[in-house]
Amino acid sequence: MDKPDLLELLVELCENIAKKDVEMLRVLYRDFPVSITQLEGAESAFDIFQLLEAPGLLTPTNINILFQTIEITGLAHLKMIIERYATYPVTVEIDMFSKFRQDVIDLGKGLSVEEIQKICQIYGCSFRLPWKLIQHLENSSVLTKETLPSFLDTLKSSQATEDFNKLLSDLSEAIENKSKEYVSMLKVLCADHVNVQADLWKAKTAFDVFKLLEEAGYLKTTDISILHEMIVVTGLDHLKEIIERYMQPYPDQVSVIHFSAHRQNIMRLGKSLSNKRLRRICCEYEVPSNHRSRWKMIKYLQENDRLSEENISMFLDKLKQNEESESVTLVKFRRNQDQTIRDYLSSWMRRLYKDENKMTPAIWHKGHTVDVTSLFTDLNLRQVDGDMVKPISIQEEGRPTTLKEVLGLVKSTEACKLLITGKGGMGKTTLLKYLAHNWATGVDSTFSDKLLFLINVRDLHARKTIVDAAVQTIMPETFRQNTKIQEDPVKVLETFITDHDNELVLLLDGLDELEEGATSPIFLFKNLELRKSSVILTSRPGNTAKFEQCCKAHIEVKGFNAASIHEFIGKYYKSCNKVDLGQQLVRKFNLDSICTHMRGGSNKEAFELCSSPFLLLKIRTIWEEKQQLPADLSDLFKDLICCILNQYRNKSGSEALECIDEFDRIPENQRVAILALGKYTYEGLKTNKLTIDRFLLKEMVKDDELVKLALEPGFVYKENPVAHDDLKQIYTPPHKLISEAVAGFYLSVQIDNETLDADEFQILRSNEYLHMTRIFSIEFLGVNAGKLLKNWLTNEAANYFSLAQYFRYVKEKYKKDVLNNLDKIMSPPMRRKCSEMHETFRMVLCFQNEDEQQNLGKNEHLLQMMSNCFVKYESKPEKLVQLMLSRKSTETINVLTSLVHILIMIDGLYGSHFCIHKSYFEYLAQLSDDDINVLTKKMEEIKFTYSSDKFSFDKFKAPNQKKLLSSKFVSHVLKSSSNLRFMTLNCVKGCTLNAVFSDLILNNDKESFFKLEYICFRNNDLSDFDGLSLVILFQATPKLRELDMSDCNLSGRIVNTVVNELQSRQLKLFLPSLIVSHNYFEDADGASFATLIRFAPELKYLDIGSCSLTTKFLSNLLDECDRNGVLLSDHLLNLTGNKFVDINGASLVKLVKLSGQSFKWNDYSLSVANFESILSYVCEIDCRVKLPWTKLNISGLDLSSTTAEALACLFEISPHLCKLSMDNCNLSGSVVSDVLDKCESNGVVLKENILSLKGNNLSDIDDMSLSALLNLICLSDNTRKGRRDRMDSSIDHETFLQWSDYSFSTSNLTGMINVSMLGSDDPFSWRRLDLSGNNLVSITGNMFVTLLKLSPHLNYLKMNSCSLSGKCIKNILDECEKNGIKLNGNIRLSLKSNDLSDIDDVTLVEVVGFSGKSFEWSEYSLSFTNLRDFVSRVHDMDKLMWQNLDLNDVDLSLLEAKSLFDLFEVSPKLKVFNMNRCHLQSNVLADVLNRLKESNMILQLTDLFLKGNDFHGLGSDTFSTLTQCIPDLEKLDMSDCKLTCSIMKDLPMSSSNKIQLKSLQAINLSGNNFKELTKAVITTFSNCFPALEHLIIRSCNLPVGIVQYLPEMASKMNIPLTLTSIDIGGNDLSKVKWAIFASRISKSTQLKIVKLDSCHLPSTFLCDIERVFSRRELKLRLTDIFLHHNDLSNLKKDVVVSILSALPSLMRLYLDNCNLKSKDLLALIEAFSEIGSRRLLRVFNTLRLHNNALLFKCVYSLCAPSLLSFIPQLVILSSCGLNDGINYYCGYGQLMAG
Repeated sequence: MDKPDLLELLVELCENIAKKDVEMLRVLYRDFPVSITQLEGAESAFDIFQLLEAPGLLTPTNINILFQTIEITGLAHLKMIIERYATYPVTVEIDMFSKFRQDVIDLGKGLSVEEIQKICQIYGCSFRLPWKLIQHLENSSVLTKETLPSFLDTLKSSQATEDFNKLLSDLSEAIENKSKEYVSMLKVLCADHVNVQADLWKAKTAFDVFKLLEEAGYLKTTDISILHEMIVVTGLDHLKEIIERYMQPYPDQVSVIHFSAHRQNIMRLGKSLSNKRLRRICCEYEVPSNHRSRWKMIKYLQENDRLSEENISMFLDKLKQNEESESVTLVKFRRNQDQTIRDYLSSWMRRLYKDENKMTPAIWHKGHTVDVTSLFTDLNLRQVDGDMVKPISIQEEGRPTTLKEVLGLVKSTEACKLLITGKGGMGKTTLLKYLAHNWATGVDSTFSDKLLFLINVRDLHARKTIVDAAVQTIMPETFRQNTKIQEDPVKVLETFITDHDNELVLLLDGLDELEEGATSPIFLFKNLELRKSSVILTSRPGNTAKFEQCCKAHIEVKGFNAASIHEFIGKYYKSCNKVDLGQQLVRKFNLDSICTHMRGGSNKEAFELCSSPFLLLKIRTIWEEKQQLPADLSDLFKDLICCILNQYRNKSGSEALECIDEFDRIPENQRVAILALGKYTYEGLKTNKLTIDRFLLKEMVKDDELVKLALEPGFVYKENPVAHDDLKQIYTPPHKLISEAVAGFYLSVQIDNETLDADEFQILRSNEYLHMTRIFSIEFLGVNAGKLLKNWLTNEAANYFSLAQYFRYVKEKYKKDVLNNLDKIMSPPMRRKCSEMHETFRMVLCFQNEDEQQNLGKNEHLLQMMSNCFVKYESKPEKLVQLMLSRKSTETINVLTSLVHILIMIDGLYGSHFCIHKSYFEYLAQLSDDDINVLTKKMEEIKFTYSSDKFSFDKFKAPNQKKLLSSKFVSHVLKSSSNLRFMTLNCVKGCTLNAVFSDLILNNDKESFFKLEYICFRNNDLSDFDGLSLVILFQATPKLRELDMSDCNLSGRIVNTVVNELQSRQLKLFLPSLIVSHNYFEDADGASFATLIRFAPELKYLDIGSCSLTTKFLSNLLDECDRNGVLLSDHLLNLTGNKFVDINGASLVKLVKLSGQSFKWNDYSLSVANFESILSYVCEIDCRVKLPWTKLNISGLDLSSTTAEALACLFEISPHLCKLSMDNCNLSGSVVSDVLDKCESNGVVLKENILSLKGNNLSDIDDMSLSALLNLICLSDNTRKGRRDRMDSSIDHETFLQWSDYSFSTSNLTGMINVSMLGSDDPFSWRRLDLSGNNLVSITGNMFVTLLKLSPHLNYLKMNSCSLSGKCIKNILDECEKNGIKLNGNIRLSLKSNDLSDIDDVTLVEVVGFSGKSFEWSEYSLSFTNLRDFVSRVHDMDKLMWQNLDLNDVDLSLLEAKSLFDLFEVSPKLKVFNMNRCHLQSNVLADVLNRLKESNMILQLTDLFLKGNDFHGLGSDTFSTLTQCIPDLEKLDMSDCKLTCSIMKDLPMSSSNKIQLKSLQAINLSGNNFKELTKAVITTFSNCFPALEHLIIRSCNLPVGIVQYLPEMASKMNIPLTLTSIDIGGNDLSKVKWAIFASRISKSTQLKIVKLDSCHLPSTFLCDIERVFSRRELKLRLTDIFLHHNDLSNLKKDVVVSILSALPSLMRLYLDNCNLKSKDLLALIEAFSEIGSRRLLRVFNTLRLHNNALLFKCVYSLCAPSLLSFIPQLVILSSCGLNDGINYYCGYGQLMAG
């Protein structure tokens, strides 16, 4: 550097050094050989630098002094200036400035304003700036190298004293702010520490008390431990924060040594005193009035020796005795009072609800009521299960249910929450009133022991709870008078209802009418309020998703179906003796027709309304008046209005008034009243509000008479007041349609008179709640309907759809005139567009219907065609999507134009659910960019946008697997989606997104992004994505809540670009969640991410997990955040999946704090060395650190070399730790024992269930430690939590301990029990204990009882394979009986795999009792002798409750028939009986069956297994007797029993219905000789077993003719065939005529599985089958075919294709050991290729080719790309002579070769 450069550098440095920093340079350079006068007189930094040049300290070739100046002063911003002139060294050695000078600079930089003032006060000077002060101190020799330490000590001491006094002052203020009484409490506490008690009680503040302690030497500046103890004793924990502000750190554990035990007891007494106890003590001990506050009373009692150390125990005992006596009296009083309240409420509510069955229909006058109970008809209810959050359009309809079933669910479910939804008028309110009436009258016992409240949800106003609403139904004064309870009635009732919520049933009606701001019942459903109450809530559909997720069941009320309508009409007209009139109405509606589409007849509109019970009642009235029903909706309601008015006019009994028989003849005054009512309801309907406030209606019309005429006729009915003091007069329509009808009438008049302004038209046109009101308006307008429809005559897509939607409601006779009027006022551009759309909708209407094309005239109006299209596709819009995508034309522009036209209709029909049809967007993604431009332009012409708020492209697949989306396509979707909030994009590249964002921003299309809240780019290759595009995206999405760019091949480059852009533009990101995990950020700088966090103030979650981050990255990130003051909150960063193996202890502490309360060691690839380093750092280097984790998982680490001291230290530094997982850590029992000892000696108390130690060998643990450890081990949860369990935290789950998980031995168990027998250890919390596999032969009964006593919650004890004997079990049970422990019922005991053969009969009965519902004889090594003795013993006792008895392989050759009969007699619940291979004699079985028959005993058996017994001597009546004695048998296995055809020869013929096993579903007769089986026997066999599904007759030597006959079996006798599976494998079928078999198998419509393995099938087998299949074009339902172990070589491709074509449902084909060669496999491959291309197999997934001789190249050909989508999902090629034992994964399939 030359001289000019140096001068230029110094000038630039001077410009960037602030004035205050110039003063710092004067101090810094004082030691150099420069004039102090010149130095202090220099005006700028430049002048100071020039002073350095003279002595040669600063030259062009040596600017080292500048480097050192920057490092010492911290002026880091000067580095960048110097780097433009010279290289700045990486490290700078400080050698030009003394240690003293560096300390002076550090002192000056650290001085606060308060410290400057303090120094000036001490040394008698006045300075504001620290550097001026330091210069003065140096000039006056106060601050020198020698005096610096004493100067700092003086400053520190002065500051400490000031801080100490400030601390005491703040503590005093905090204590007095909480309560003045706490000052008196401190005086009592410190009474032993102050000599002069008078001075203590004269103290006015806590500060004065502290000063007295300071004078006494207990409180010092350097020792405030007495304050710590004071907080512990007094419980004033809020003082901790104040102490921590002044003196760090606050100790984790405080031992109380300054205050005696006696003083602590006095403090506990004082804190526990309630006002009641205080008054009682004051009276008893005659405390003066001026000492009757809490602590002054204690002072008085102390002074009078009542609370001395010797007398305090006596004082407390006496106090306790008095309180216990009062407590018993109080409990008894409260119990009596609760019963009084309960009885009153039950009586009051029953009187209140007993008349809920009386209902006055709105069209009748007040004096006439109907009885709901006499007319109530069961509603059409459906229980909706599964996913409640699906859109309504794709939810499953649910299953039918009944009111009885629903009530049964509520009764059987504790705290049941039930949601009932249904459209208005469907009977929801009536249903609740019906339930209330039945409860009140005792008709239904479902809620007989409950208190029931019927509450309208609309009455829940702001700040009003359910409890408030329930209490309002009760009159307080009446309650007080009847119960004689003098307390505030409202508070008493609120307390009772809250405390007895388990007795409540809340019927809440009308969730949809909940007022804004009112308390939502969702808190009931989430068990946050009245948790134990049962709730039934009704609502109209919509906005119930949260309730659906929390409820036990969701019931949809469908109103009345046709059968219910028929039943109601019959009930009603029978009740009023007009049966003939009812029959006429039934015939009018064609209710007797079996054709559902004929129901309603010519009155479809009226019939559809009848699903509403309310409207059915009104339609019945019209029928009674006129004996006819209008076909039109508006005419129907006109008649309804006339009927209502006639009822009202006739109410007075006057016959002078003329009957109103036509709507146009309504008197003017009543017409005006209806219009007034219509105006009011119209305003309410805008916000979906149906109620009418009489006061507000009067305010609107200003005429009392008009209000009366509007409200009294019966269009609405008056609601009962919510509370006794509620003076509001609220009216409600019985059905929403009535409100919509009168509102529509009002609007039609306004529109006809042209008095509705443009703004009101806009509301009417667009309001979502006014759909039916618009329909009524159109129908009331009649020929003038065009006056309303004309408001949609704009060239906008939504308006075209609305025109089509509402034109259908114009009456047929007016349609032509309306269309002519609309044509006259239609604008030329719209007329041209209509002409363009004409051909499209002509094509739409004629789609797949040539007849309609001929009937459709060329001049048919577009509006008429669109309306017809709406009607045609309203219920099946998917057909319209199909049509749209099949549209073809020679000109692309015509296709796209038609596409846009059809989109208008599709988007209108689907609405926000349009996104469910991905096929449209898959089609769109294949268009060229030019085509997409044309499509976009056409959509813009009519302002069409997609109405969906979400688009997801993550699963779209083009035919060539995964086609990348173009930028034009993505831009089109964004531009054309006005409501887009959620977007997921897959199949895009970074350059595509760059183009999309640039295009949209350049064209100022930010609106396309504005509403986006969630964007997901997951799993894309965005390596070329530009960071600038990302910044643009952030700017355009102010509402963005989450951005997911995980697994996108991103690098650190994009992060650096984003950060640089944010810094240069000074932008802030308001993004709460950013996910960029599974990217490659190894080149990223931690400082960049820190800057990103700094520029995102609302960031709550940043996921950079699995991003190849290093420890250096983490250190840079944390350091940069510290430098910029950025606080990283818990859970902000997700760093899991990164490897921080080389992290040091200090950084690891920071990582732990970032990770929040849960930390898993393996998530960061940490090792044992890391574990030891963090312990070393915290325990040895920085003891103040406490780790925040509550859950720590270090499982899998080898801790064998880790010391017990280190592990104990872990608990000391983790005060909040609740769960420590150390599974499989190679820990020993001795180490664990030492850890427990260390913790105890260090005063660390371990929480229960804190440790997880599975997989460690702890067998060498000592007995005392084991006993303690078992309470610390975290027990497994052995139950599966269902959806309801997860929501209800009150449900207890099974806690489970398996002894072998810890390698515990028998000696451990006995030692633990012996230790527990010596002392009274805390009980164990386990519910299930598994001791299996241990030799427990030495366990005595006494030890066993001790174990049970130590396990009070135990309900299952497993001791399988424990070498227990029968005598040992007897000893255990006897000891249990002595100690009153009952195993049966309380504890289930499992003793399987123990040899109990020496057990006596009495003990065996007990063992069977506690073994549950299933018992396997051989599992206990029991013999025939045990069975015989057991049966003889149990015969005289109670019945056995087992349901499953297994005597498999027990030798019963000596068993007598009587014993077996007695066994059945004492086993009434037995369902499954297994006697396989028991050497049971045929005569014994026959004798037992005869005994059963003679005694008329019916067994409940469903499964009977008799395999492998010799029954050759059974008589022919065996099956007949079986059918009588075991009628419910479902499965029978008599295989390998040496049976012959003779056993079936006397089977009853089909004409007999007396003897049948109607429930038998499966029978196995394999391994018997049925060589002489005849067709007659098979036919009658199928008759005896009509429900038979599975027939197994393997290896039975079947005759050829029988096999050919099997498929059709008894079809000739018209017996319904239910067989789904036939297994005839193992028979010689080489001579069967398979053509006959194939022809007859087609008659087996239910058959799905055929097994023909090992049947010696002939070589012509497949050809014979194929010939029949192809000739008859058969389609069978077979899913599984077993052909293995047959010679099927020489396969032909055509034969396989033909057979597979006839089996479209085939899933599995077994061709193992079929002598197949490579050529056969090639034929199979070709067949599959053809089958796959024709899509003939829907679900085929398994092909087995095991043990066939195949060549590798043939197998390899299966992996050809052309076959990937055709081969089965699993091809098994094991043992096929292949050399390569490899699994090939090829697309959708998996080949397993070996």
